[in-house]
Amino acid sequence: MVRSIFLRGFDQQIADMIGDHMEEHGVKFYRGWVPTEIIKLEEGTPPRLLVKAKESDGDETLEVEVNTVLLAIGRDPCTGTLNLDSAGVKISAKSGKILTTDNDQTTTPNIYAIGDVAEGRPELTPVAIHAGNLLAKRLFDGSTTLTDYTKIPTTVFTPMEYGCIGMSEEDAIAKYGGDDIEVYHTNHQALEAALPKRDENKAYCKLVCVKSEKERVVGFHYLGPNAGEVTQGFAVAIKLGATKNDFDSTIGIHPTTAETLTTLNITKSSGASSTKTGC
Repeated sequence: MVRSIFLRGFDQQIADMIGDHMEEHGVKFYRGWVPTEIIKLEEGTPPRLLVKAKESDGDETLEVEVNTVLLAIGRDPCTGTLNLDSAGVKISAKSGKILTTDNDQTTTPNIYAIGDVAEGRPELTPVAIHAGNLLAKRLFDGSTTLTDYTKIPTTVFTPMEYGCIGMSEEDAIAKYGGDDIEVYHTNHQALEAALPKRDENKAYCKLVCVKSEKERVVGFHYLGPNAGEVTQGFAVAIKLGATKNDFDSTIGIHPTTAETLTTLNITKSSGASSTKTGC
């Protein structure tokens, strides 16, 4: 049951592609429904369970019988019992997370907050570790280096894995305007999927570029096998401000899926199909 959209905060084109791929492989999604009650109908291994739900934006109800429930509801910050008001530390009224500046400082100058508890920060363990290391160096070693929260690589380990760095296409258009954004994209297929003709043209990648900045890549998106490994390597390039020309001038390793990102020549603005038809 999906109460609203897939993978909020990620590129929605690829989020929908992930959902479509999972549906094609037998996962049934109830979109726009919220579970309200789970009733055990019968003991067993597994038991029989009845899930009751209602529409996200309506009054219709639904009942589904299942044998396993995985409740993925996100997380809340445990700030309510910290008595932060007494220290002058302000939190977001909506999320309960601690408000911070670019240098991770709270509204009380000598108190800092990093990681998931800070408002607007990616909820990723490596981000918190990195931010903590840099904060310690600023406080005790004279460093001035801040955490760059804009070019963080991450991977969603869905059956067709999704790796990304930087901005979604939607966010890039919102920030720079549609006329200043060019998207290079293509479908592709891993070698291990080509021979059995499995998931043809289901893998996909795109680079979101800012035209006025020599086509600097502000969004990297890869849907396919080993996304974490592929994305981690390209993260260095994005961190250093790589442009589309930098990708084009990089020699790919054949036959890999990662090499696809060095040969992108189809733009969304051209209207040409991104579907692969041959070598």
